[in-house]
Amino acid sequence: MQQNIKSKFAGLVLASVLLFPACTEDWNEMNINPNQPSEVPASNVLGAGMTVVAGQLFGERIGIYYAGTWSGQLAAIGAGDYEFRVDINNGQWDNLYRAMAYFVDAGRIAREMGNQNLEAVSLIMKAYTAHQVTDMWGDIPYTQAFLLDEEDILSPEFDSQQVVYEKILAELKQAGSMLDPNGMALGVGDFIYHGNISQWEKFANSIRLRVAMRMSSVAPQAAAQVLNEILGNPSSYPVFEDYPDNAYLHWPGVSSNIEPWRQRLGTPTNKNDQYRTNYDLISLLKDLDDPRLPVYADRNQDNEFNGYRMGIGQTSDPMNAQANVSHIGDRFGYDDTGFSPFMNAAQVWFIKAEAFERGLVSGNSQEAYEKGIEVSLSENGVSPEMIDAYLQNPGVAWSSGSSTNLEKIRLQNWIALYKQSVEAWAEVRRTDVPLLDRVSNDYASNHNRPPFRMAYPANEIAHNQNFPSDVNEVDIFYGIQLWWDTRTGVE
Repeated sequence: MQQNIKSKFAGLVLASVLLFPACTEDWNEMNINPNQPSEVPASNVLGAGMTVVAGQLFGERIGIYYAGTWSGQLAAIGAGDYEFRVDINNGQWDNLYRAMAYFVDAGRIAREMGNQNLEAVSLIMKAYTAHQVTDMWGDIPYTQAFLLDEEDILSPEFDSQQVVYEKILAELKQAGSMLDPNGMALGVGDFIYHGNISQWEKFANSIRLRVAMRMSSVAPQAAAQVLNEILGNPSSYPVFEDYPDNAYLHWPGVSSNIEPWRQRLGTPTNKNDQYRTNYDLISLLKDLDDPRLPVYADRNQDNEFNGYRMGIGQTSDPMNAQANVSHIGDRFGYDDTGFSPFMNAAQVWFIKAEAFERGLVSGNSQEAYEKGIEVSLSENGVSPEMIDAYLQNPGVAWSSGSSTNLEKIRLQNWIALYKQSVEAWAEVRRTDVPLLDRVSNDYASNHNRPPFRMAYPANEIAHNQNFPSDVNEVDIFYGIQLWWDTRTGVE
């Protein structure tokens, strides 16, 4: 890891680092002196980090193959395993730490130039990325991870996931307090909100809600404190309300700078890639008569919606054949100028609904639940009339069917997280909703749930002298559950 913590900018000529001109003028501004490290502006470094995170979390491997499959939403046709590859695993870890190093450097440069807004946004992005990383791997280097320059730390110690969560929450609150709509501009590197400081404040508080809810079963008092502080003071701590608030990075769609799924999957007029939809998602959407189904997926050769079904014998199941499995829908996988979804407003409403339903905060859980559904369906182009009808469907309507209202909240949250694969995977590990008991063929004999965690990278194990000696990895992706994963009877 030591070779990845200290960011150097002599290599900023890579496309992944110099992405995202909103126009030719922005492209020229982003392209200033890429080979002179001392002259790289803080905003450019911020943008570099954003594109690295977007390409890694919402790219092919994590976004579709690994977390996409483990979330029960996506799948790879013909694969009977989860294809662990040392080089890919090293690269995922390295890239995400490289992005966090960019955010640390952007914050430092911004601080030196007196740009408090840019420093705050850099801190928000660092905390956001750390949350995703710890939810994939568990305990990670964080407190000491970026101190090579200041303290010459080559082998940072690993923090427990609880400590990482505490630091993330503190960083997000600090960053939110630093933001000033009348302060200095963020510059050309803000590819998410394009300089809108009020939206960054909402994003910071919304991430805090997400983090608090994730830990609410293992640390309920600490979680409730955060939830009450934010939801009880909306003027001081604004959060996402509707889908225009979404923290989405929209790709320019030119040259190599097209949306990562589209770059892998090909053109919408010639769909033949192995990456498809998962049976667990498609079957639930069909059962609920969900109007998002034709947006999330395409019909197969028989004009039916069908997802790839995991389990023993999956590679010989005729319904898993190429022509029988639904492709990913155009909005999510086949749009040059598509989006990488860091977080959406629908999830905030479902977090509210769960907090209210569980008594962590006072409020109307049904109203929040129905608002979350409305926001998600509206974002996906569903008409108000169809939304009203959907809210009356058995299994969707409040207090209807055989599922509890809490299960309904959690299921709708999971559905609305389509394409946020790490987040959807984290939620099914936290809640077991929906129940994903179909495991890929090569693991199905020994396990009754998808993987619990990512395997630690070989480079980190080999080079970090403080790599913990008590790590217990079973069958690569299993072993000890994460700190907040309180499920029982899972293996």
